[in-house]
Amino acid sequence: MNKMSKYSLNIAIKYGETLREFNDKSEAEDYFISYKDNLLNRLKVISTQTSVFFPDYTIESLKKLEKWYFDLYEKQSFEQVGLTREEFESMISVYWGEVIIKNNEDAKWVVMEYPFSQKKYEFLVSKGLCSVSVVNKFHDLYHMQSNKRRTLLFREYNRYFAR
Repeated sequence: MNKMSKYSLNIAIKYGETLREFNDKSEAEDYFISYKDNLLNRLKVISTQTSVFFPDYTIESLKKLEKWYFDLYEKQSFEQVGLTREEFESMISVYWGEVIIKNNEDAKWVVMEYPFSQKKYEFLVSKGLCSVSVVNKFHDLYHMQSNKRRTLLFREYNRYFAR
């Protein structure tokens, strides 16, 4: 095995260690569907506090959600909407996935056991041969280097799913 293969395997194993453990796929599915629904409902409730964002699941709404996020981040005011920054980022990640589902007839939510760790599961949005994990996809969004224009949600949608 060459160095790159060992390096990649180590990265994959370390990532697997961060995933949530479940007894079986059914338990993981129940958890992740509840997780998704809870976050989307909370986002809907807190969005009533602002005129900046309404969760209509359009692709354009991703830009508005990201603008709201950065407004809250710059003012350090996530607590004013009753959340931590990390909770808001989790909502963003799940909302991004739901936008994909609602705008792509053949896209779907998938719960899959991670191939490098037993009993560890991922929550993915999948379309064709493309599957992207959504749990904490946009963790530390404020810090992502490729986001100077602050349109990463929209660009990531187009990168993976606008075909």
